[in-house]
Amino acid sequence: MSMHRKTFTLTLDAIKQERHFNNFSDFITQKLSLEAEAELTEETRKNAYQIFRTKTGGIDFASPPTMRKWFGIGGEAMPDREQIYMICLSMGASVSDLQEYLLNGIHEQAFEVNDYREVILVYGLENHKGYEKCVEMIHDFELKLSHTIHLQHTCGTQTLYGEFIGRRYLPWEKFCEWMLENAAYFKGYSKTTLQYFQKYKKIILQYAKKDAQEELERFLSETDYSIWCRKRLLRPSDYSVNARKYARAQEKAQNGSISRDLSKSIRELCTLAYTEKESNARLLSEVFQSKKELREGTINFRTVSNMTEKHISDLLNVPVHKEHFFLLRQAEIELCGLQEDAECPEWIVQLHQDFEKNHMKLRSAGDARKWVDKYRHENKRRCLQIQRDDLLPLILYVAQHRYLDSINQDMSAYCREDALEVFQMLADSTLAACNMCRLNQKFELDAVLCACYQQEEMFSYAELLEISGC
Repeated sequence: MSMHRKTFTLTLDAIKQERHFNNFSDFITQKLSLEAEAELTEETRKNAYQIFRTKTGGIDFASPPTMRKWFGIGGEAMPDREQIYMICLSMGASVSDLQEYLLNGIHEQAFEVNDYREVILVYGLENHKGYEKCVEMIHDFELKLSHTIHLQHTCGTQTLYGEFIGRRYLPWEKFCEWMLENAAYFKGYSKTTLQYFQKYKKIILQYAKKDAQEELERFLSETDYSIWCRKRLLRPSDYSVNARKYARAQEKAQNGSISRDLSKSIRELCTLAYTEKESNARLLSEVFQSKKELREGTINFRTVSNMTEKHISDLLNVPVHKEHFFLLRQAEIELCGLQEDAECPEWIVQLHQDFEKNHMKLRSAGDARKWVDKYRHENKRRCLQIQRDDLLPLILYVAQHRYLDSINQDMSAYCREDALEVFQMLADSTLAACNMCRLNQKFELDAVLCACYQQEEMFSYAELLEISGC
């Protein structure tokens, strides 16, 4: 282990052992404590839990042991986004309180005005409705929707939010009318956040291609590639075509001038350097994949995690999954009013054929109901929202490469403060645009990523994963 890597490991270990990061139990305990600067003792947590139970009318949002863990009593747990809305509605909290719970409590994006469920839940908050009443209003809105609506996958959050603010105190009937008029814009996800994820993926793959091109040129410079090209009146600089020809020719030759392993490496680098495909697997190998050398002494952080190709695919395909969610919900509502042996509506038959890509035809409403239940369950797991923790590793990669470009790849000119500033500025501008909490070293992942900037060297997210044993 190099001295710099050892120093980085020691820094991470110190962070793990010595620093306490803001988690949900701290947040909600301080939020509900009667004392503004209450010390987070076991007694304070128990008192806050009792206040919580009183304020929410004793409603069980989860099992009592789980809810106690929300306050750090007997363990740690965190409510999901839906539970946060339920809690705020039950307490009669303000919208600013809700935003605080979302941003600083569970570290997710603020109120999502593109999601009709959240719009109605916030409307309920503004008009002092309970959660059950909000569920009724959501169902009322869904009953009035049509499956023929084509969702608009555009960036219109600010316009929609402005219209919501102007109408949030209307009677439900009028507010519902406005929502129905704008139903196509309630696509259920942030197009801006998706575009940032896509943008960072594209930039990272461009860096990966550039690195592969440079490595390919370095490999070829140590061979007789240039001589081979000139003999055949080929341009050596046309690497994308001629490097492959050279590698194949060397493999076919009886006594090639390079080894088969080197020939194979050249062909692989050609593929990486000149492919037009924006591969999720390549993104993984660039940013996330570590050597996975499981050993003693790894430093585990709850928020430092690897990513799978399926997870990336689900994040990038959120428009498709959300559209499926919308159509399946409409199918579920229509099928509820039909007898088991009734004929299945033709549009649901077509939906089944489109989604399943098979030639089976649903025979009855009962068959359709079973299929919708099963598919909705699968679809719900794939309806992921892009989170801060998904974006930050990509931002770190791009920020580090941009800084290296600014110093012409010369690490002797490295300055920790300048490099860290590039990351902080890029992270803050991206997170603010995505309606997420800005970089905050009171959050565990943020502090660990900032620690990747050591005094003498920068460390990548992949190296962080390796040290973390992920």
